[in-house]
Amino acid sequence: MNTRRLIGLIVLALFASWLVLRGCTREEAAPPPPAEPTREAFHASKPLHLIVAAQAPADGTAPDMTWLERELRHLLTRGQMRIARADSVPKSAFVLRVSLSPDQKRATLELIAPDEVVERHSTLDLTQASRLGWVTALAEALPAFLEASHASQQWTAFIGTEDAAAYESFVRATNELLGSSAQGVTRPALSRPRARLVERLESLVRRQPRFARAWATLAIGYLSLGGEDIASLNELAEATAERALTIDQQIAEAHAALGVVDLRHNDWIAAHGKFEHALALDANLPIALEGLACLHVDAGHYRAALPYAQRAVKLQPRNAGANECLAYAQLVAEEDSGVDAASTPSATRVRALTAALARDRRNAERLLRSATRREEFDAWAGPMLHAIGNRRLVPEALRAITRAANDGLIDASTEILCGVALREPEFVFNRIARLQNEDAHAPLRVLWVPTAKFLREHARFEQTIGAAGLTAFWHGNGPPDICTDEPDVYGCNLKGTRRIATTHAKQ
Repeated sequence: MNTRRLIGLIVLALFASWLVLRGCTREEAAPPPPAEPTREAFHASKPLHLIVAAQAPADGTAPDMTWLERELRHLLTRGQMRIARADSVPKSAFVLRVSLSPDQKRATLELIAPDEVVERHSTLDLTQASRLGWVTALAEALPAFLEASHASQQWTAFIGTEDAAAYESFVRATNELLGSSAQGVTRPALSRPRARLVERLESLVRRQPRFARAWATLAIGYLSLGGEDIASLNELAEATAERALTIDQQIAEAHAALGVVDLRHNDWIAAHGKFEHALALDANLPIALEGLACLHVDAGHYRAALPYAQRAVKLQPRNAGANECLAYAQLVAEEDSGVDAASTPSATRVRALTAALARDRRNAERLLRSATRREEFDAWAGPMLHAIGNRRLVPEALRAITRAANDGLIDASTEILCGVALREPEFVFNRIARLQNEDAHAPLRVLWVPTAKFLREHARFEQTIGAAGLTAFWHGNGPPDICTDEPDVYGCNLKGTRRIATTHAKQ
């Protein structure tokens, strides 16, 4: 009995001790719930990607709203918003989506965060019938919607006019000169419709002398025209663009137009600066992208030209100059460049040149037939192709090419291209010298074709480069790309450029 009592007391003591120890031991606290991530708030320094959409009406045909996207981009840029480049939208970008109802009487504004959460939403009345009424309503609403630093009434001043008819004429002209179907300005061509467009713009600025954007568009119109009066057109474009800038210094199109004028005068440094300034004002301006692309290919910077040409062609697939410069830039592209030059005549002729220099006459003929009308092919392309396979026919081919140029069937760039394809350096340098003596822009881009080494080895190469004034540009922007493989070419060993050439080679 005493033993059982003792065992019971021991068990009771152990149980009491366990209770005491359990009470002294702290239970681990449950982990706190994870804090919700801090969401980014939108402000003007954040990149903004603009999307304009129009819901299709009952007939199923959605209207073209590219004009509205361009106008909104202008308002946002002038309102000091940071607009993302059209070809590379960062993941941190907010999206401003402007959606029009099927009857085009309402616009829905949405600000969408990078995590796809709709931050803000607003519906805007667009009952005013004119395009000016639409843009004015958006200009009044956007600053408050985006919490911009400018007051709402100030954004309406960026439109440039309060006259609905004048604004309608401006939008139509800008669509033709800067829209997705535009032909560009580095390969100007004779065009009666374009000439009539310029006349309408001249009438517009006479009626609206303070409409700076119309003056800038008129300058681009002059630059888009080709013909024998191109020197006079350059002067008109320069004066017109400067007139626009006296009214408003922030007109990107005017700066770009002046850059094209400088490029045609071989003022490389000034042209480069104006194009860069225009892109700082509007990163999606096609004329500035086209200008920089063609400037770099003429300077032998094919690799530097490539991204500018790609962006220009993506914005304007039918741009003849941008496609040609992209075709040249792609001659040194070591991998898929993402955006290929379209089959415009100018770009196709560059490809045909490459085939001709490789003695691939069949491919050269196929390309030239696809880019040339039958009568033109018979006049100059056929004789050139025959001479590629038979050197005795070269003099006859050169005479045919010269006649075609004199008759206006081909321009100076194509004439020079034919000389390169025939491996006739004297013909090429004579034509370039003639353009330089006439103070006209010469297509120096042919001098840097990788397979045209015979041009760079010719005695007149250094003289041609010196007359073009390229050495000053190379001092600040590096020597031509060809220096990587041909370090003894003139321009590769200029003081101050050797280090840059080495850097380019490593890249």
